[in-house]
Amino acid sequence: MAFTQKSRGRGLRGALLVSMCLCSLWSLTSRTFTHTEEVTEDASGLVKLVGGHPLIFTFLSMALCGALCYTESSTTAKLDFDKRDYFTFHLIQNILCFASGLINALCIFDMGMTVSHQSGNTSHTGRLIMNGGAAFGHLLLAFCFGSFFAGYSKADTELIYSGRYSPNLLASALAVVAGCMVHYCKEHGGDGNNNTSECLLLFAFSQGIQNGITRRCQTLPICTTHFTGYLTDVGTLLGWCARDGVTGEKFLKAMLFAAGIFFFGLGGVAAKELHESFSLQAALIAAALMAAVAGGLIPVTKSKTG
Repeated sequence: MAFTQKSRGRGLRGALLVSMCLCSLWSLTSRTFTHTEEVTEDASGLVKLVGGHPLIFTFLSMALCGALCYTESSTTAKLDFDKRDYFTFHLIQNILCFASGLINALCIFDMGMTVSHQSGNTSHTGRLIMNGGAAFGHLLLAFCFGSFFAGYSKADTELIYSGRYSPNLLASALAVVAGCMVHYCKEHGGDGNNNTSECLLLFAFSQGIQNGITRRCQTLPICTTHFTGYLTDVGTLLGWCARDGVTGEKFLKAMLFAAGIFFFGLGGVAAKELHESFSLQAALIAAALMAAVAGGLIPVTKSKTG
């Protein structure tokens, strides 16, 4: 009975956040479609408040998300690869890869910045260290700060693979929602958005939390926000299989990594199709997907424990 009540509560939390993301997307899209009719209308007080003080709102949002991360108190024993449900492993990874690819590509389209993978930002920070490199360095710090919370709260990555409530992933989704809010408020009640917009900090922070969760997988390190390592793993594992004629666990791992790369790219395709109509608010779709995984709303098959 207690388990049923917990499951219902978890599902209700996730469903409410998914609904909030979709309603926000609909509301903001309606405003976009009627923009020409509302051009003389003043922005609301909340829009002006957030748009006028975006950095304060960003730091407050990070603090709240960090506090939510800290509510997690779950530890799951290590599972070997052969005891996992392979389809579930694929499904959850690919949803998060798609969400990350969507967010990252939207930021590229809208502000010319990447928030999920940080190799390029590191290079840009170095080459522009005395001439604008701080904008890239800030994203590195925001991403690391998000990962810090995932580590400090000892994020249990098995929660997302077993259909249980994950406070860390929910915090990551909320950071995306907050980033969309900052972007919208700056666009309609502030100075607009460019490659130094505070919303980028929230998106990078969100991606840091998400990857901090998945990288803690004890079976093998799962990355959902950047894929240089995955490309290396796919190449080496397939090379190993080709040399030794192995088509077992190594081949399955190679296909898992390849699928993550594909779905991250698919998120970029979706961003291209959505950005013109929804602007950066299309990231709310990614937030809804992340919230659905965080709330245990995605049907999964439990892994073997014995």
